[in-house]
Amino acid sequence: MGTAAIKPDKILKQLEDIWVSLANPGEDGKPSGDGVLRACSMTLMSFVDDEEDSLALGETLSSMMREHPSRMVVVRLREGDDFLDARVFAQCWMPFGHRSQICCEQIEITATMDRLPDVAAIVGPLAVPDLPRLMFLRSARIVRAGALRKILRLGDKIIVDSSLPGAPGFGELGGLLESGHVTGDLAWTRITEIRSLLAQLLEGRRPESISIEYSGREAGPEARYLEAWLASSLPESRVGLKSGGSAGPGKPTAVRVGTEFHVTLCDGGAEVMIGDLGQRASFSHSSTEDLLNAELGIVIHDPVFERALNRITA
Repeated sequence: MGTAAIKPDKILKQLEDIWVSLANPGEDGKPSGDGVLRACSMTLMSFVDDEEDSLALGETLSSMMREHPSRMVVVRLREGDDFLDARVFAQCWMPFGHRSQICCEQIEITATMDRLPDVAAIVGPLAVPDLPRLMFLRSARIVRAGALRKILRLGDKIIVDSSLPGAPGFGELGGLLESGHVTGDLAWTRITEIRSLLAQLLEGRRPESISIEYSGREAGPEARYLEAWLASSLPESRVGLKSGGSAGPGKPTAVRVGTEFHVTLCDGGAEVMIGDLGQRASFSHSSTEDLLNAELGIVIHDPVFERALNRITA
């Protein structure tokens, strides 16, 4: 689709043509299958950098559609000037034990940064009426964009991953909350199982102090979220961060709760020492797909997350 031809109504017409072609009977006059189910529970807009692995991203988005059927709009941002292109297609799969295909729509737009205002004008009308509009900001370029405010207005919920280089920081996330957006951060979602384990271990306890150790020289988003969550949940306790001294990206490596117990975080789980008694807790491997699926299931304000974020940005 050429640059001059990119208009929302033409893209929507192309989507309708795809559904007509999927429903058309075969050459013998019989239906080509036992039916096609058009599924959509939301509009999901993803902004990514064009250098990102297209194949890996495509597999992630295709898998996500099975749990959250959606009209998927993927915007790929690239360096350069005056380029804007778009294509439409359907993602289809056959659920186990069924004879009908389930299909979702996908629109992929590639644009240079100077065409971002045009992208905002195109993407807005493509949202499915009366359904949630969720936006995943994965691009580092878009955070620096002058048209970002226009882009943000298109989403009901904005999802980021603050652990990625160039991603929006806590200040930007706090600003989104203040403007009324429902906000999610995959760095927060990544510590869900750690928080669940600590909540069980801390039930009924009021420790004087809690120390969170992290790898590297500076605490990353996950460690800071963990500190803010514990501090807001246990206001009587002193909660602090401490570098473990080893090289690393600043992720939490251990939690020491006074003299009561010690939790060492390791790949795939945690080792818990309560006195001389040790036990192991297993965590599921959370891929980006898993984390996004969890966030897509929350389309209202999360007061626990927002309380932790507000404590960091206060």
